[in-house]
Amino acid sequence: MSLYPLAAVRFERADIDGFFADLAENLTLSGLRVRGALQTRGAEAGECHCADMDLTTLGSGRVFRISQPLGNGSRGCRLHHGALAECSSFIERELDGGADLLILNRFGRGESEGRGFRDLIGKAIARGVPVLLAVRPTYQEAWSAFGAGLSCDLPMTRDAVLAWFDQTREARDAA
Repeated sequence: MSLYPLAAVRFERADIDGFFADLAENLTLSGLRVRGALQTRGAEAGECHCADMDLTTLGSGRVFRISQPLGNGSRGCRLHHGALAECSSFIERELDGGADLLILNRFGRGESEGRGFRDLIGKAIARGVPVLLAVRPTYQEAWSAFGAGLSCDLPMTRDAVLAWFDQTREARDAA
């Protein structure tokens, strides 16, 4: 049985955070320790056309505001890299208490550029914690390069994700 400790659910417009939240809740109710963070967006303000972005950690429920106001007329990404790094450090400390699965909201622009949750992903895998995240088609090439040999892509179905997770745990436990 192959061990793929890293998996990405491919999505484009679906509610991936809702999908991951339901999955995390069910796994937690079954006694598993699920860590990570999911994204929520606030209401759009004014003419900015950008919504506030928060990451809420799984388990502890701590909220990190990862967007920053760049002013009216701004069209660029409002990601606050410092806040994302703080969230990543917080989740890493949570992993110290043990985890069965790490769920992260995205492999996106930051991760594609060598930042974001990239180091956290590596640290989780080194600890034997499988990592599940989402990837949009825009970042598929960077994702494939990052996860080469350690990753698989999954459809956005509960059965596919649970089958991957069960196989990963079985292979890890057999090693």
